[in-house]
Amino acid sequence: MGFSRPDVKAALKLGGPLVAVLVAALFFLSMAVDDKVDIQIDNANRSVERELTTLVQNARSQSSAFASTSFIGYSVGRYYGFASAFQQISPDPERAAALLRSTYPPGDTPPAEIPAALTAYAAVHDRFHASFRDLLASTVFDDLYLIDRFGRVVYSLRKDAAFGADLAAARQRESALGTLFREVMGRLPQAQTPEQVMVLTQPLPLDQGHGMLLGRPVVRHGTVEGVVVFRVPIGKVQERLARLTQDGIGFALLDGAGNMVTSAPGGEKLKGWARQEPRVLEDGGWRYVVLSDGAKLAGGLNYIRWLLLLAGFGAITLFMKAFREPPPATDAGGFVPVGPSAPLDVAPPVSVPVTPADRPEPPPAPVAAPVAEEPEHHDHADEGDHAAALDADEGYRRCLVDVMTLALDYWQKAKRKGKIELAEESGLWRVYMDRSSLQTRTLDKYLLVETLPRNPRWRDVVRTAEYVLRHCGEPQGERETLSVALGRLKQHLKQAERV
Repeated sequence: MGFSRPDVKAALKLGGPLVAVLVAALFFLSMAVDDKVDIQIDNANRSVERELTTLVQNARSQSSAFASTSFIGYSVGRYYGFASAFQQISPDPERAAALLRSTYPPGDTPPAEIPAALTAYAAVHDRFHASFRDLLASTVFDDLYLIDRFGRVVYSLRKDAAFGADLAAARQRESALGTLFREVMGRLPQAQTPEQVMVLTQPLPLDQGHGMLLGRPVVRHGTVEGVVVFRVPIGKVQERLARLTQDGIGFALLDGAGNMVTSAPGGEKLKGWARQEPRVLEDGGWRYVVLSDGAKLAGGLNYIRWLLLLAGFGAITLFMKAFREPPPATDAGGFVPVGPSAPLDVAPPVSVPVTPADRPEPPPAPVAAPVAEEPEHHDHADEGDHAAALDADEGYRRCLVDVMTLALDYWQKAKRKGKIELAEESGLWRVYMDRSSLQTRTLDKYLLVETLPRNPRWRDVVRTAEYVLRHCGEPQGERETLSVALGRLKQHLKQAERV
């Protein structure tokens, strides 16, 4: 579709302010969307920090009360009874551990039969196991381990794989429980009072899942008798995070390597969400991260932004098309096409009065031909069979492509510009606005033999190469290569009597 000069002027007059208004509206709306999203993310960071801090503080206070009262207090046997009973089973800790694990299966299943070697241990276990279970029911913990000063796990509420283990043995030293036991014992010499020592771990793989361990020394009359370790299940953190979730906001707890060990909502729902910068909890050292879905957080503002963006692209496309469309030329007979393809600034015809008797028949009005996108010109319309044979010659066609690609390469290296600038500055090739970007569809056809037109416009190829040679200097290697290829092309044209 062509545009007359009044059409172009109207497009420039109306399109410019319209595009400016759309761009300004899009800019301010984008700022509003970003501000809204940032505020919600900041609120989420404060919420998760507050919630996890509360969880850590609860773990500290509950473990402190148990270590100082429930395990010592009025009944020393609550702790030391297990330690001495474990030692009575066997002098070999490995044999004692195997016997305990076979008698007390994981979980809370009562043993079927108590071996004679476990009589003393079973008496202590029957007396205090139920009270330990009730004590932990109201806390953030799901298990506790009693470890004597030699590193033997003499009791476990859930009887998991660590129950009965000898943490001094080589294969248990690097386990999660073994590492924590050594760290607690290692901090005691530097502490003013043993009761101040407490170690809280990062999320660790525990029992086919994840959890955190909290260890404290057990002290009687100023003497450390062992270590009590509490386990915080990852489910407790999951519950806290689930309370904070909202539409477009999620949370995750990270392990030491930065991997998510738990999240709310679940991992599948978080696909494609933006991950904020990880943060470290001041009290406890846990690492957490906020995840967000910007589209959901923006809400209706996001849809308005997309509508403005589409409207802006449409206005810019029409504006550029009206600005770039050249006026059509008059035909050879001097007639001017009418309608949308009429040329610019055509003077109206002068009326000459004639008598009715002598009035000649008016010539038929010329029919305006539709304007194609950019028709391929037949450069050999009157050149005969030699030209047609040349267009079909594979060597000639490949030579055209070589000249065009070498010219473009030379232009890019010498001018640091692309094919869009080459087409616009040379004026030999059309540039189109395709949606949101400029395209050189016709020029692109001359870069591959497979897309070269059946009747290629060899004059435009020659002029393009000559234009590049005139306007480009260094590098000399590319210039020489292009000159040689252009010479071969002209030799083909000379043989076909085109030049």
